[in-house]
Amino acid sequence: MYDYLIIGHGLAGAVLSQKLLEREQKIMVLDQPDHNHSSVVAAGIFNPITGRKMFKTWRADQFFPELTSFYPELETKLEAAFYYPIGVYRPYFAIEDQNDWEAKKSDAKFDAYIAQTTTSNISAHQLHDPHGGLFLKQAGYVNIVELLNANKKYLIDKGSYRETMFYEKDLKCNTDHFSFGDLKFKKIIFCNGIHAHKSEWFQWLPFHPVKGEMIDIELKKRPETIYNRGVFMLPFAGGHIRVGSTYHHHFDDMQPTETGQNELKEKLSGLLKEQYEIKGSRAGIRPATKDRRPFIGKHPDNEHIYVFNGFGSKGVSLIPNCSKLFTAYLLDGEALDAEVDVSRYYSHYPIQQKN
Repeated sequence: MYDYLIIGHGLAGAVLSQKLLEREQKIMVLDQPDHNHSSVVAAGIFNPITGRKMFKTWRADQFFPELTSFYPELETKLEAAFYYPIGVYRPYFAIEDQNDWEAKKSDAKFDAYIAQTTTSNISAHQLHDPHGGLFLKQAGYVNIVELLNANKKYLIDKGSYRETMFYEKDLKCNTDHFSFGDLKFKKIIFCNGIHAHKSEWFQWLPFHPVKGEMIDIELKKRPETIYNRGVFMLPFAGGHIRVGSTYHHHFDDMQPTETGQNELKEKLSGLLKEQYEIKGSRAGIRPATKDRRPFIGKHPDNEHIYVFNGFGSKGVSLIPNCSKLFTAYLLDGEALDAEVDVSRYYSHYPIQQKN
């Protein structure tokens, strides 16, 4: 019998599988053959300073030390390359931003994240950055597809991975365990992204799915770091430059749209001077939440059913630390942080299901 069945092998399911295996838990990961889930199309950027006004992202001091050690260690374990701490350059929008950050750079709370600032452009022929910008460290990207492929191989070698569709109607709840087909397990964790909002168990949670679109472009000269203002320009190792992303709350499907592509091209024109060639486009649905915080914890009626989901566009940054805390919650009885504990939405659980 397995200790845990993990539904979903996106980034959340993959990282959690490693944390549970480290604690010698017997697990099985079910990966649904849906090649357009958010982890597959995500850019994988981690960036400690975000937003137009460039604030330090939520709990950066907690999450970034964890991620910058976790991913290199996982590369070694999986014998794969997917972690690229290439930094981020954020051109200032206006002279006021320059003045603000010239003052902030001496503030100790930003020491860990500011590599340097500049008050003049770094590439007059390529970028619109007349006021200079901010170079960030502890920033870069994770090639999530490479991570998932390597982790899949690792799990297969351990007999802990299956690719199959999961239908809740086929899940049987027995007195002391669950069963699904020939699998028997004590507990189940839903890490299945946007599919969870249609789940019998977790459809009451306030998911706010967001569609994101990106384009792949080619330039004469590739940047060596990520550019980020209005849109990001991410130079994938050995590949094209990815530009994104849009944020659309209303959508009909998961396909790229002309509207989304035009939005990206318009925003890119405000950052990039150089001519480029579009090589492709992609889209995905982020499992975002109402309050922009993850959903982590147990079902209100069944202490053996859990959710680890809702990381939105910041999964690369949040998941390593959150999976560590969730594992301690599952195995050591440690409390979850109130901001991520799914119990904050127990009042949303339908009354008729409580009886």
